[in-house]
Amino acid sequence: MVDAITEFVVGKIGNYLIEEASMLIGVKDDLEELKTELRCIHGYLKDVEAREREDEASKEWSKLVLDFAYDVEDVLDTYHLKLDERSQRRGLRRLTNKIGRKMDAYNIVDDIKILKRRILDITRKRETYGIGGLKEPQGGGNTSSLRVRQLRRARSVDQEEVVVGLEDDAKILLEKLLDYEEKNRFIISIFGMGGLGKTALARKLYNSGDVKERFKYRAWTYVSQEYKTGDILMRIIRSLRMTFGEESEKIRKFAEEELEVYLHGLLEGKKYLVVVDDIWEREAWESLKRALPCNHEGSRVIITTRIKAVAEGVDGRFYAHKLRFLTFEESWELFEQRAFRNIQRKDEDLLKTGKEMVQKCRGLPLCIVVLAGLLSRKTPSEWNDVCNSLWRHLKDDSIHISTVFDLSFKDLRHESKLCFLYLSIFPEDYEIDREKLIHLLVAEGFIQGNEEETMEDVARSYIEELIDRSLLEAVRRKRRKVMSCRIHDLLRDVAIKKSKELNFVNVYNDHLAQHSSTTCRREVVHHLIRRYSSEKYKNKRTRSFLYFGKSGFLVGRDSETMKIGRDSETMKLLRVLHLGGLRFHFASNGNLIHLRYLGIHGYYFSYYLAFISKLRFLQTLDASSDASGHIISETVDLRKLTSLRHVIGKFFGELLIGDAANLQTLRSISSDSWNKLKHELLINLRDLEIYEYSTSEERRVPVSWASLTKLRNLRVLKLRAKCGVYLWLESEEAVRSMDVISPSLESVTLVGITFEEDPMPFFQKMPRLEGLILENCHYSGGKMSVSEQGFGRLRKLCFFMESLDELQIEEEAMPHLIELLIISKELEKLKLIIPNRLRACMR
Repeated sequence: MVDAITEFVVGKIGNYLIEEASMLIGVKDDLEELKTELRCIHGYLKDVEAREREDEASKEWSKLVLDFAYDVEDVLDTYHLKLDERSQRRGLRRLTNKIGRKMDAYNIVDDIKILKRRILDITRKRETYGIGGLKEPQGGGNTSSLRVRQLRRARSVDQEEVVVGLEDDAKILLEKLLDYEEKNRFIISIFGMGGLGKTALARKLYNSGDVKERFKYRAWTYVSQEYKTGDILMRIIRSLRMTFGEESEKIRKFAEEELEVYLHGLLEGKKYLVVVDDIWEREAWESLKRALPCNHEGSRVIITTRIKAVAEGVDGRFYAHKLRFLTFEESWELFEQRAFRNIQRKDEDLLKTGKEMVQKCRGLPLCIVVLAGLLSRKTPSEWNDVCNSLWRHLKDDSIHISTVFDLSFKDLRHESKLCFLYLSIFPEDYEIDREKLIHLLVAEGFIQGNEEETMEDVARSYIEELIDRSLLEAVRRKRRKVMSCRIHDLLRDVAIKKSKELNFVNVYNDHLAQHSSTTCRREVVHHLIRRYSSEKYKNKRTRSFLYFGKSGFLVGRDSETMKIGRDSETMKLLRVLHLGGLRFHFASNGNLIHLRYLGIHGYYFSYYLAFISKLRFLQTLDASSDASGHIISETVDLRKLTSLRHVIGKFFGELLIGDAANLQTLRSISSDSWNKLKHELLINLRDLEIYEYSTSEERRVPVSWASLTKLRNLRVLKLRAKCGVYLWLESEEAVRSMDVISPSLESVTLVGITFEEDPMPFFQKMPRLEGLILENCHYSGGKMSVSEQGFGRLRKLCFFMESLDELQIEEEAMPHLIELLIISKELEKLKLIIPNRLRACMR
């Protein structure tokens, strides 16, 4: 594990030597020497960690290396901070800069001399105790990167998760769900040990076409071992998607009892399905059941749990279903689907080796898929090595999930190891938004871009690798891309354990409060804990603070609201600050020049305007932590933040952006602010949302497509308006003369937009468009037409039109369409002229 940290620090030294060469002139040679020594030590670490059993001397030596690597990072980051602070001084304070810079230079020379002595001592200890047999450092980063890209391209983009061996279970439970004679609220409990596939089975039922048709109101929530009933109720309310705007803002402030009453009112008289995943205590169900009406509409509740007493402890009418282990035939089918994805030829010896390993998994799906994920990236000649290693660690003549995980983890390159360990920041059963995870990984400095790919693209490939290896589970997909993911509880426990050993992440909660670290690099709080002391913020090594939980203040022991930047040394090295709904006070002199990610609640945004304007190197500003989408009405000036890559929030007031060459995400911005930007500078913009919040005709500004044609890399576009805003498309004559329009766009969503002409001839010329949604749009022309060559890649087309008289689609149009949804106030009067093959796509 330590090898991942040392490789990261070696890379960071290299970046400093390239990007900050002028400030390191006096110590450049010493740093190069440190880098070389650390890379050599990294080679010994690889050998130590490749061993099947690590002796105590090796463990202690690895800890010395870990502390040393962290100290190198601290020295460099602190020196960079001091130089930047001096460069920002004004007036008489600038006169002291020359003396101060000399003192800083002397200090870093002394610090590096100490580090050099320490690394020599570490090397001597290795030689004295005979630790490791040197392997050449794994410098094949480029080869490894190439392999990741090749495997990514080899994957089928249409590959979906398949539940194997649970067909009979699904059939039985589907009959229970759809039983028309059962009019009372009925509970289905799925129970069994961890890793059997309880959540996968529940999700298969939840996403069944018959279930979607039967239950208009569906919700999914998770409970886990540490839970707050109010949080669970709020997740159910959000999942139902029945509240919006001001209503969502209002219920956000509700107490637990009020949420119970509100949810009960939402579901009263309705046929609903609620899935409650991963319950550990009967009390959790007792807290929820009052909010779920016992009506006579045929409603259903699905519960998953590892504990039989919980499954059978629910009151009312219920059916408890125990999940079994897979048979060998089912196990082999599951293994085959994943393990042989990149192997063209399967000989008898390979099949024999695979079957021997699968037999020892004893029918546990999680163990099988992690093993298959590991072997899918091995050559046939390497399968025997894996098999031999597993055989040496059999327990009760079985392969345990911990053994398979250790092999899979060791097989990861160091960037993927860091990505996996970073998953420990998220609460149990948390649905992880993929894009947010990518922004965090980039901000932490774990990801290096290259000439072919941006840092975000590289991060996506690492996440896909973890999914391929079944170390991470894809939860939600859109346009054949993973939108959210989840880590299994058993694997999350391992990630937390390893992260704590490395001082990589410390998760603070009520149960572990006494063990909170004062040296850990990342501090995570999952619940609003009033006891959480301000003394925890005396950790000068902290690189990240992340909070996941309800809104509120984080208060110290003396009822003092927490301040970041209050102490001149505390938290100055922060790279990530994810506050969510937590309100902090920022000291005005806080100079967080290393900060790359700031995630805050839109409701508190106005308190931070002055602070944000000083974050010159910020990459991600995310004010979307508020699920209700609080509108930011103040003027937001980001012109000095020239490193911005992602700006997310509902910016109703004026949004000022300067040099935006790095900007990839901008959502959402008012049409007025959008029209004032220099669009030709947004050369890397990929994701854009323009939201016109105003209902005043004087303030509504039309949007011209001409402003969007300059965005050559734009992939996702959303235009939303509370009241009809005109979207000026190109003229019919101009459209006819164009071969393609917006060549990179993959998804277009238009809400509340008014068209003067039929938009179909325009949109159908977008060569990469896969999704088009028109919601509450206005078009007085009456008829829309799609020509024979139109929409070559379109997979999803949705109309939610105020009025539409006729829709005509030619026979050869939309060859790849799989979903066609048409909703209109006068649907029965709509004249629909479409191919028969597309009628099968309608729902």
